[in-house]
Amino acid sequence: MRIAAAISALLATLFLSMTGAQAQRYVASGQTLKLSFFCNVNPDCSAGGIPTVRVTQQPQHGRVRVAQTRDFCYFPPSDPRNVCNTRRVSGAAIRYAAPRNYTGSDSVGVEVIFPSGQMRTGSYNISVR
Repeated sequence: MRIAAAISALLATLFLSMTGAQAQRYVASGQTLKLSFFCNVNPDCSAGGIPTVRVTQQPQHGRVRVAQTRDFCYFPPSDPRNVCNTRRVSGAAIRYAAPRNYTGSDSVGVEVIFPSGQMRTGSYNISVR
Protein backbone atom coordinates (compact mmCIF):
# COMPACT_ATOMS: atom_id res chain seq x y z
CA MET A 1 0.00 0.00 0.00
CA ARG A 2 2.91 2.36 0.73
CA ILE A 3 4.31 1.76 -2.76
CA ALA A 4 0.94 2.54 -4.35
CA ALA A 5 0.76 5.77 -2.34
CA ALA A 6 4.31 6.67 -3.41
CA ILE A 7 3.49 6.02 -7.07
CA SER A 8 0.34 8.12 -6.80
CA ALA A 9 2.36 10.96 -5.26
CA LEU A 10 4.86 10.74 -8.11
CA LEU A 11 2.15 10.85 -10.75
CA ALA A 12 0.55 13.84 -9.07
CA THR A 13 3.91 15.62 -9.01
CA LEU A 14 4.73 14.86 -12.63
CA PHE A 15 1.39 16.05 -13.92
CA LEU A 16 0.79 18.93 -11.57
CA SER A 17 0.99 21.30 -14.52
CA MET A 18 -0.10 18.89 -17.20
CA THR A 19 -3.01 16.55 -16.42
CA GLY A 20 -5.79 17.42 -18.80
CA ALA A 21 -4.39 20.93 -18.81
CA GLN A 22 -1.94 22.93 -20.81
CA ALA A 23 1.58 23.77 -19.68
CA GLN A 24 3.20 26.96 -21.04
CA ARG A 25 6.83 26.83 -22.18
CA TYR A 26 9.14 29.39 -23.86
CA VAL A 27 12.03 28.80 -26.27
CA ALA A 28 14.23 30.99 -28.44
CA SER A 29 13.94 30.66 -32.20
CA GLY A 30 16.34 28.01 -33.53
CA GLN A 31 16.84 26.41 -30.08
CA THR A 32 15.79 23.11 -28.51
CA LEU A 33 13.80 22.86 -25.28
CA LYS A 34 13.25 19.88 -22.98
CA LEU A 35 9.50 19.96 -22.37
CA SER A 36 9.50 17.24 -19.74
CA PHE A 37 11.17 14.14 -18.36
CA PHE A 38 8.98 11.25 -17.22
CA CYS A 39 10.27 8.61 -14.83
CA ASN A 40 9.08 5.90 -12.50
CA VAL A 41 11.31 5.67 -9.42
CA ASN A 42 11.30 3.10 -6.63
CA PRO A 43 11.91 4.15 -3.00
CA ASP A 44 15.55 2.94 -3.30
CA CYS A 45 16.04 5.37 -6.25
CA SER A 46 16.19 2.61 -8.85
CA ALA A 47 14.11 2.95 -12.00
CA GLY A 48 10.78 1.16 -11.84
CA GLY A 49 10.38 0.93 -15.60
CA ILE A 50 10.34 3.54 -18.33
CA PRO A 51 7.06 5.28 -19.13
CA THR A 52 5.79 5.15 -22.71
CA VAL A 53 5.35 8.63 -24.17
CA ARG A 54 3.33 9.18 -27.34
CA VAL A 55 2.86 12.41 -29.22
CA THR A 56 -0.87 12.83 -29.88
CA GLN A 57 -0.62 16.24 -31.55
CA GLN A 58 2.41 17.12 -33.65
CA PRO A 59 3.59 20.75 -33.61
CA GLN A 60 2.70 22.82 -36.66
CA HIS A 61 6.03 24.62 -36.86
CA GLY A 62 8.76 22.88 -34.87
CA ARG A 63 9.81 19.28 -34.36
CA VAL A 64 9.23 17.10 -31.31
CA ARG A 65 11.31 14.11 -30.29
CA VAL A 66 10.74 11.52 -27.58
CA ALA A 67 13.77 9.56 -26.43
CA GLN A 68 14.79 7.26 -23.62
CA THR A 69 17.53 8.89 -21.58
CA ARG A 70 18.85 9.38 -18.06
CA ASP A 71 17.96 12.56 -16.22
CA PHE A 72 16.84 13.87 -12.83
CA CYS A 73 13.33 13.39 -11.44
CA TYR A 74 11.80 15.81 -8.98
CA PHE A 75 10.12 14.79 -5.75
CA PRO A 76 8.86 17.33 -3.19
CA PRO A 77 10.43 17.39 0.30
CA SER A 78 7.45 15.50 1.74
CA ASP A 79 8.13 12.49 -0.55
CA PRO A 80 10.56 9.87 0.84
CA ARG A 81 12.11 9.67 -2.65
CA ASN A 82 13.24 13.28 -2.33
CA VAL A 83 16.75 11.88 -1.76
CA CYS A 84 16.58 10.59 -5.36
CA ASN A 85 16.46 14.14 -6.78
CA THR A 86 20.26 14.20 -7.05
CA ARG A 87 20.52 10.92 -9.00
CA ARG A 88 20.04 10.39 -12.70
CA VAL A 89 17.51 7.69 -13.54
CA SER A 90 16.23 6.13 -16.75
CA GLY A 91 13.10 7.64 -18.24
CA ALA A 92 11.64 9.30 -21.31
CA ALA A 93 12.27 12.92 -22.33
CA ILE A 94 10.25 15.09 -24.72
CA ARG A 95 12.19 17.75 -26.61
CA TYR A 96 10.88 20.47 -28.90
CA ALA A 97 13.10 22.02 -31.60
CA ALA A 98 12.02 25.51 -32.68
CA PRO A 99 12.64 26.40 -36.32
CA ARG A 100 15.14 29.13 -37.14
CA ASN A 101 13.69 32.51 -38.00
CA TYR A 102 10.26 31.57 -36.65
CA THR A 103 8.54 33.39 -33.82
CA GLY A 104 5.04 32.65 -32.67
CA SER A 105 3.00 29.94 -31.02
CA ASP A 106 3.11 26.19 -31.32
CA SER A 107 1.71 23.28 -29.32
CA VAL A 108 2.35 19.59 -28.67
CA GLY A 109 -0.08 17.01 -27.26
CA VAL A 110 1.15 13.92 -25.41
CA GLU A 111 -0.04 10.86 -23.55
CA VAL A 112 2.11 9.04 -21.02
CA ILE A 113 1.53 5.44 -19.97
CA PHE A 114 3.32 4.43 -16.78
CA PRO A 115 4.51 0.89 -15.96
CA SER A 116 1.86 0.87 -13.20
CA GLY A 117 -0.84 0.98 -15.90
CA GLN A 118 -1.85 4.60 -15.26
CA MET A 119 -2.13 7.01 -18.16
CA ARG A 120 -2.05 10.80 -18.28
CA THR A 121 -2.62 13.18 -21.17
CA GLY A 122 -1.80 16.83 -21.62
CA SER A 123 -0.46 19.45 -23.95
CA TYR A 124 2.26 22.07 -24.03
CA ASN A 125 1.73 25.55 -25.42
CA ILE A 126 5.06 26.77 -26.72
CA SER A 127 5.93 30.38 -27.31
CA VAL A 128 8.85 30.70 -29.75
CA ARG A 129 10.61 34.03 -29.33
